[in-house]
Amino acid sequence: MAAGLAALPALSAEAASTPTKSDQNVVQRMEAEASEGARFKTERTTGKVGFVRAASQGDLMPSQKAADGASAAAKATAYVDKYAGAFGATADQLTEAGVTATKLGWTVRYDQTYQGVPVFGARLLANLDKSGDLTSVNGFVAPDLSLSTTPAFSQAEAAARAISTVRANPPGADGDADLSGIKAASTTLSVYRLGAIRGQTGDNILAWVVEVTNQKNVRDMVFVDASTGKVVNRYSMIADALDREVYEESPEPANLVWKEGDPFPGTLNQSHQDLVEGSGDAYWLFKNTFGRDSFDGEGSTMKTVNNDPTISCPNANWNGVTTNYCTDVTSDDTVAHEWGHAYTEYTSGLIYQWQSGAMNEAFSDIWGETVDQVNDRFNETPNTPRVEGQCSKFTRGNVGVTINAPAEIAGPCEAAPAAFGPVFDKDGVTSDVVVGTDVAEEGGGSPTDGCSPFDNAAALAGKFAYVDRGTCSFAIKADHAEAAGATGIVIGNNVPDPPSSPVGTADIYGVMIDQASGAKIKGATGTVNITIKDIDEDPKDNTYRWLSGEGDPAFGGAIRDMWTPTCYGDPGKVSDAEYWCSTDDSGGVHSNSGVVNHTFALLVDGSTSNGVEVASIGLDKAANVFWRAQSAYLTPTSRFPDLANALTTGCADLVGKPINAVSIDPDTVTAADPITAEDCAAVLAATQATELNVEPTQCNFKPMFAKNPPALCGSKFKTRTVWKETFEKGLGKWAKTQKIVFEGGIAEPWKTASDLPGSHGSKAAYGPAPDEGACSNGANDFSSTNGITTPQVKLPGNGVQKLSFQHYVATETGYDGGTVKISVNGKDFKIVPKSAYLYNKPLELTSEAEGNTNPLAGKTGFTGTDGGLPTGSWGTSIIDLKKAGAKPGQKIKIRFEIGRDGCGGNDGWYVDNVKVVKCVKKQQNKVVLGRQG
Repeated sequence: MAAGLAALPALSAEAASTPTKSDQNVVQRMEAEASEGARFKTERTTGKVGFVRAASQGDLMPSQKAADGASAAAKATAYVDKYAGAFGATADQLTEAGVTATKLGWTVRYDQTYQGVPVFGARLLANLDKSGDLTSVNGFVAPDLSLSTTPAFSQAEAAARAISTVRANPPGADGDADLSGIKAASTTLSVYRLGAIRGQTGDNILAWVVEVTNQKNVRDMVFVDASTGKVVNRYSMIADALDREVYEESPEPANLVWKEGDPFPGTLNQSHQDLVEGSGDAYWLFKNTFGRDSFDGEGSTMKTVNNDPTISCPNANWNGVTTNYCTDVTSDDTVAHEWGHAYTEYTSGLIYQWQSGAMNEAFSDIWGETVDQVNDRFNETPNTPRVEGQCSKFTRGNVGVTINAPAEIAGPCEAAPAAFGPVFDKDGVTSDVVVGTDVAEEGGGSPTDGCSPFDNAAALAGKFAYVDRGTCSFAIKADHAEAAGATGIVIGNNVPDPPSSPVGTADIYGVMIDQASGAKIKGATGTVNITIKDIDEDPKDNTYRWLSGEGDPAFGGAIRDMWTPTCYGDPGKVSDAEYWCSTDDSGGVHSNSGVVNHTFALLVDGSTSNGVEVASIGLDKAANVFWRAQSAYLTPTSRFPDLANALTTGCADLVGKPINAVSIDPDTVTAADPITAEDCAAVLAATQATELNVEPTQCNFKPMFAKNPPALCGSKFKTRTVWKETFEKGLGKWAKTQKIVFEGGIAEPWKTASDLPGSHGSKAAYGPAPDEGACSNGANDFSSTNGITTPQVKLPGNGVQKLSFQHYVATETGYDGGTVKISVNGKDFKIVPKSAYLYNKPLELTSEAEGNTNPLAGKTGFTGTDGGLPTGSWGTSIIDLKKAGAKPGQKIKIRFEIGRDGCGGNDGWYVDNVKVVKCVKKQQNKVVLGRQG
């Protein structure tokens, strides 16, 4: 590695691969050209330069001058063209997309295209100061582009597939979003780099990027492979203040209740007044402090919608057109939070998925809390600084639930308190629990889900009602329990994940318990009695400071804690056990936002956290540093390490420069104290305390299959092929089988595929398990299996026999999956046990959960995708045929069988290069010495 790179630990720490010699030479030239040298950082997903910054307030390109926007753009373009290869692009791929004048100088944006096709999320930002010095260039571009830009199917077909995907798997907390009026608002042909959003290395593919929306409560980005038609990614652009989807409508002219210039408050109700004032607070925060005129920078009208009957309350969101709120969810920080999503969309454009989405969510929390700290509305007191690591006494604490009776189910439950109703104290509440049964099963749900009025209401009066999670919102369940006269509600989780805090507006006690405990209560034969109490032992802060949403009556208390995120089960640093590793919630956008929230709170108030001392720099300076990072350095696919770099670089930009104090008064713009080098040291310390540059290794994201399989027979044996299949001539030799569970149901047979995922060449057998079906136990139900079976293969009479095959799996985790079966000497097929696999054995079983109608449920199988991604990758599995039940000299058949439940899905199972081999010992050469004479 060249000396210029070796001296930069940040570069090597983030490198996805060792830079090539050519890359090193380019970086050396870039460093030599800069007037004071340069600092570099590698883009994790590409191994190329992701950030270059002039050292010591120097200039990356001193040979060219700039004095205005046009000359600044010209200088930046000259530099980008010259060194495009260092970032992973060619000069002709980078197009200037705009110049933004700032108080510090100019930001020039470059978007990447390939043969006229845009590259999704690929953007470089060049920053120049008022003196015309080029101070930095950063961003992400897709390197090594070499692919066809001719799609295999039309824009209309891609849109139809995307809409079908959303219909088959609706968004919403329980998949119950209203899909009326959904359409493809845009369908754009793009180059898409797999894994970039996750910060992983992936292939470049041609994809149709489809925005599916009803301009209300659905706004999903669906990525359809333009060669295969497969959906390779999907995420929601509905940004909401809680950890679930929300329901609202776009505003209708007839429903306009107030516009700029109308009398205020006039006849407006309190929620409408809150929205008018809250939107004004958000507007003036960004206008006075950062000079931005509305969310798009062009003064666009800020429209809000309140109290629509389709919203699953309590909640609020930004849907790309309007911000939308339930009644009593209109506090100052909540309204500013939702408008924060709009400002993010029109600046950095952070994709609402994984770490980029967690940053998107955190910026909204930050701007909401900033408004809350400077206005004179919703000011809950006291608002004094917090003690490091402590929760607020106004936080709903951890609760313990103990089943007291009957004795056979007595014991503790895992639990989370509801965000409504009375708060549990140390003494606790003891009550009998009665399972609520519904009058009707609305929406096809469970008769114990509480989604319709209870037919045993009399038995619930004065007791706690038990209901199952799912089908409808928590608020509806709690309202039904309250209407029945219950004094509390216990909600049993419907998945084995930890319980979460239910939300609602009912004035009764509430708690969620784990799935297993819920099953015990439902199965109890005697009277169930429980005790619930606050089990927090640590002291708590007597202050509301850094609580989010605490002023919304419908929440019954705050929904997040920015100072100590772990008080709400969110991580405060990357290595925390609470860090969200699942694909749920778009990869933890709401939970993992706690890391960024904690960074901001630490900077404002100062503390020693995670062993790092962070000095307080105050609200004015912290807000300006975060805005500079958001607006000048972050791109759609930025991750936490990019934020760390953006914050430290943004702070350096601001040293000694004029900044404005945070203000929401339309008549007041005042200067704040200048940012100093000491302040930037605090910024660096905050990023270290919350570990923004640390990878979440506890997630252990890995491909499903290990790579580099061993030689089939090793070095001491010869490998002789007994039988093989490459599928280059199709499936002609293979027998097909099929089983459909329900009359009127559907199945899909194996076929030969040539457009294979993961750049796998040639052809392969493909067992489909797409996102189809109706889960109807009848017409169009996809509960079925399809198999392909080899011709009969006679094993040799000696040696060790093995079966190997290459395969790719991308199925609905736990519900769809494939098995390998074997028949010996014409007997029934049996599933090959895990113990027979020598390499890449099945990792899990297909789920036996209630409602899984896959005929293979509970059997050993390959299911799921790679490390949290919606896609898989190729691997080789090796089976010892003797351990699978076949001895030398016997005749065998092998069957690959794919199974699905009634609906939903992903892609399926690809199988290639199936081979039966014999391993025999190599003959040792013997030397015979004769006797002379």
